[in-house]
Amino acid sequence: MKKLRLLTKIYSSKTDSFTRLKNTINESISNLNVNLKSISLNDFGYVNLILDGEDEVVAFNYLVTLFGESKNLNDLKEGDIIKGYICTSGKVGFGLFVDIGIKEPYAVDALIPLYALRKQLVNGAKLPVRKIIDAFALVDNVPIEIILTEISVGTKKVKAQFSDEQKALFEKWIEEGLDKLYILGVSQEEVEHSLEQTKHNHDIIEIESLGWMENIITCKFNTTAKGLIPEIGRNLSKAKFEIFSPSKIKMTVRNE
Repeated sequence: MKKLRLLTKIYSSKTDSFTRLKNTINESISNLNVNLKSISLNDFGYVNLILDGEDEVVAFNYLVTLFGESKNLNDLKEGDIIKGYICTSGKVGFGLFVDIGIKEPYAVDALIPLYALRKQLVNGAKLPVRKIIDAFALVDNVPIEIILTEISVGTKKVKAQFSDEQKALFEKWIEEGLDKLYILGVSQEEVEHSLEQTKHNHDIIEIESLGWMENIITCKFNTTAKGLIPEIGRNLSKAKFEIFSPSKIKMTVRNE
C-alpha cells in the first residue's frame, strides 16, 4: 500500500469539491491495476489517500504530477522548487508566508522575506509588504511556485523566494497590460457557467486553472476585471475575487 498526501487544498464548498476531486482521482487511475482504498480530508483541507494494487507506484507518481505531494520537513532541501498557497497574507510586515502542506507533527510555512519580495517584484523599491501584496494581489489561497533558499529543521523555519518561472509569469502578465481576475474557492466549470449565464464569456481571452479551486481569467483590452466582479459574482457567492492589474503595479512602483 502507498500513502499519499496531496498538495491540493479544499477550503470552500468542501462536500461538493471533495466529491468532484474523488471522482477525478478515480477516473485518472481507472486504467491502472490499483484501488483507491481510502480518501479523506485532514483538518487543514489537504487530501490524504491510500493506494493498493500492482500499479500503486505508477498511480502514486501519476497523481503527484497532477496534484502535487505534501512532504515532511525532513524531506525538503535547499533548491527544491515546489508549489504552495499564500497564507496569512498581510499579517506580518517582514514577508509573505506560503503554505507548503507541512502540518505534521507541526505546521511549518515557508517565508518569502521582504527583501526577496522587493528584489523580485518591484526592482528593489523600499515598499512595505502591504503595498506589494495589494499591487500583486498576493492574497490567501493564491497558488504560487517557490524555490526553497534556507531550511532549518531545528528551528522549524523555511525561507524561499519565487521560482524563476513564477517571476517570469508575473513579468509576462505585466508586459501584456491586461487586467486579470483571480477567482478562488470554486471550480473552473463553475466559472465558465457563470460567464456563460451572464454573457461575459466574450469579454475574456481565457480562463486558466491554477489549482483545484483556483482560477484566473484574462480580460480583453476593453474589459476591466473590476467591472466583471458584480456581474459574474452573483452566480459565484462562495468565490473570492482579487484583481491583478498591470497598470496598478506600474503606478505603485513608479511612485516610489
